[in-house]
Amino acid sequence: MEIISNQSIMRTVSQTDIAPSIARSLGFQLPNPDGRPIEEIERWRGQRAILIIVDSLGYELYRSFLSHLMHMREIAASGFLFRALHVADHTSPAIASILSGLTPEHHGIYDTESAKRSPILSIPEIASSSGLRSAVIMEKGGAEVYDGLIEYIGAVPRTLPPDEFDHHICRLTLEALSADPNLVVSYFIGLDKAAHNGLHLDGFLRAAVSIDAHVGKIFKRAGPETMMVIVGDHPVHAGHMKNDDDQNVALIIGRKA
Repeated sequence: MEIISNQSIMRTVSQTDIAPSIARSLGFQLPNPDGRPIEEIERWRGQRAILIIVDSLGYELYRSFLSHLMHMREIAASGFLFRALHVADHTSPAIASILSGLTPEHHGIYDTESAKRSPILSIPEIASSSGLRSAVIMEKGGAEVYDGLIEYIGAVPRTLPPDEFDHHICRLTLEALSADPNLVVSYFIGLDKAAHNGLHLDGFLRAAVSIDAHVGKIFKRAGPETMMVIVGDHPVHAGHMKNDDDQNVALIIGRKA
């Protein structure tokens, strides 16, 4: 597949811009976010948004693997690829920013326990309270934050091997899509585990290709008028592929007509 011209745009935005962009697309409001809707997609309106968070999907890592990631390339071909400035070096505060549009200083979420105690509302909760249907599929502790607050949660034990964990995330995401939700949030860990397990380039590439295949299945199942958002939580911060110069994550926003 030819690499399309949109993938060379590479404008830098912030992770805090993602939640306002999704909220604008689905027609609900966020309370005083730090981010703002991304102007290139500000007029997009749709029936569904699928947000896929890929742990450790740094921008430079994505670019280096681009030729192997046929499904992510396809989604970018329908929209845009951005560099997104990451707001935290760790997963919990980064995901909280992605889902709330707030910086860590303003949402105060730094781990699962503080997420459970936090009064801050994120886009799945706000969407559900606005009459839409939301689904969150992630590791067990994070998914349980939404228990009783949204229509569907998929909880996967973090103790599973990375490939098995990601397989279950994909399976539960496809199951959630069968219920026709308006917002789906899913979280994949294979790249991050490759980093912390000390894998070299070939191990990272296997993890990236596996996640790309899962993304392809989800995109295929997504119905019309769906906005697809794929973003890293932080760049690789451990192991052989760590790059201290990479302060950005990949942000792919596309749509299924």
